[in-house]
Amino acid sequence: MTDLTYTVGMVVGNDAGLTDVLWGGLAFSNGLTIGTQIVAVDGTAYTSDRLKDAIESAKKNSEPIELLVRNGDRFRTVRFNYHGGLRYPHLERDTAVPARLDDILTTRN
Repeated sequence: MTDLTYTVGMVVGNDAGLTDVLWGGLAFSNGLTIGTQIVAVDGTAYTSDRLKDAIESAKKNSEPIELLVRNGDRFRTVRFNYHGGLRYPHLERDTAVPARLDDILTTRN
């Protein structure tokens, strides 16, 4: 599975089919739905690594990422004008707030 929820708003399963689409995300805005299958990325057969490479490469140029997708018997080309690279959620310490978790996890005698 390739989770691109925080990148283009979709999760791609092992069979290249979309298993989740984030409401209001880029994939949703381009009309992609659960069950849509990605056939090709920038004119080359789909692999998850190829899609991630295309997303990273888009940071360095202004060309959109082009996907050939299949939904049932219909094929179409979708262009993502996205240039932010791969994004994944992570936690960051807010130094303005006391470290309450540290207090909870300290050993007590």
